[in-house]
Amino acid sequence: MARTKASSKISEKEKLFRQRLYTSMQEFIQQHGIDKDRFTEVMREAFLDVLGASEKGGEGKNVYSVIVNPDTADLQILRRRRIVPDDELEDESWQVSLSEALEEDPTAIVGEDLYEEVSLSTLTRIQVDKLKTRLKQQLRDLERRALYHRYIHMLGEIITGEVLKATRDELIVLHEGNELSLPRRELIPTDEFIPKDSMQAGRRGRGVSSVVKAVVHQVLDPQRVSPHRPIVILSRTSPAFLEALLKLEIPEIYDGIIRIKKVVRIPGERAKVLVESYDDRIDPVGACVGVKGTRIRPVVEELRGEYIDIIPYNPDVRRMISRALAPATVMYVNLYPTRRYARVFVAPEEYAKAVGREGINVRLAQELLGYELDIREAAEYGEEEDIELSEFSDEIPEAILKALQREGFQTAQSVLQFPIDELQKRTQIDLPTLQKVYEILQAEFEDEREDV
Repeated sequence: MARTKASSKISEKEKLFRQRLYTSMQEFIQQHGIDKDRFTEVMREAFLDVLGASEKGGEGKNVYSVIVNPDTADLQILRRRRIVPDDELEDESWQVSLSEALEEDPTAIVGEDLYEEVSLSTLTRIQVDKLKTRLKQQLRDLERRALYHRYIHMLGEIITGEVLKATRDELIVLHEGNELSLPRRELIPTDEFIPKDSMQAGRRGRGVSSVVKAVVHQVLDPQRVSPHRPIVILSRTSPAFLEALLKLEIPEIYDGIIRIKKVVRIPGERAKVLVESYDDRIDPVGACVGVKGTRIRPVVEELRGEYIDIIPYNPDVRRMISRALAPATVMYVNLYPTRRYARVFVAPEEYAKAVGREGINVRLAQELLGYELDIREAAEYGEEEDIELSEFSDEIPEAILKALQREGFQTAQSVLQFPIDELQKRTQIDLPTLQKVYEILQAEFEDEREDV
């Protein structure tokens, strides 16, 4: 049975200290949304670390116990010492003689523990300084962990904050009392944001603002990041930023009637968005653009004039390729699905549009669809050769050729331009056999492709 020494009357100075501690704890918990139990544990560990570091009991155990109640600011420190016979007292840091223990508790017994309440006022200046340092470190860790759990659920969401500080590498953005990082590499090239203080000092200009809108791009594990670095990374160049802006401006996307399948962009230049409508009555392009561009215009303005192509999804890959190369008009597409490759023929006057300035248009279309697009002028279309399927009778079994011909496939190109999974459903030919057929047919055009 443990014996507890009666505590002395709490001084006015200690009452004041506890009240201040209580107020600080409550403000910290509420402001940062920290779990109260975890906060209490951190406080307890900090006091134990300071008090118990220099005094260890039997088997190296702490001789102190700390009780923290954040609801009442009840902070109690108890020192534990083992009661031993007077002639066996060896170390008063964790032992107390029976005679001394009996003075405090007439029922004290050898082998039990005596607990004595320790006043906070007895802490040395060194202990107080160490306690402040430890608490500051631990509470900062708690704050960053709470920040992580808050923003990890906001990945892909847009936040609006105020630029607190600008350095060569990043902007520090203040969002609801939290400091977040917006690296300059995540800014659109024409972006210009400066701290609010600079705005008030008169450093203003057209398009300059202290308020920034960005998407939560990354939330880093605070245990793997320097305690002096923000753990929430924002972005204005990520495709997720454009996707989130469209979701804000277009109700059909927000409600899930229209789905964004993929977004690719070159920040500040051009973007392509692949969309699909789950309601046949709704035109996804018209819904996204709006009457006279009313819906897409705020998005374009936020992206500093970035041109946005809205492309409707279609299971016909050739049609999607044609739409993805807008504003160019495509005349014909030769498709090689198994190679994810397509030859795209356009009129000579459309070639520059299809490729785009510095190849931007075709690069984005390739990234959007996952196909290598070989843009050619229509004058080359006559050079595109085809071969009758009957010419492959020495390599492909006759039964397979007839099964293909019954479904209307008469040439090698007609087979290669048809998705293999759909062809398998139509012909009922097993997939491994069809893959072999595709390889044989493609081999005939490989040499010609390399020579061009």
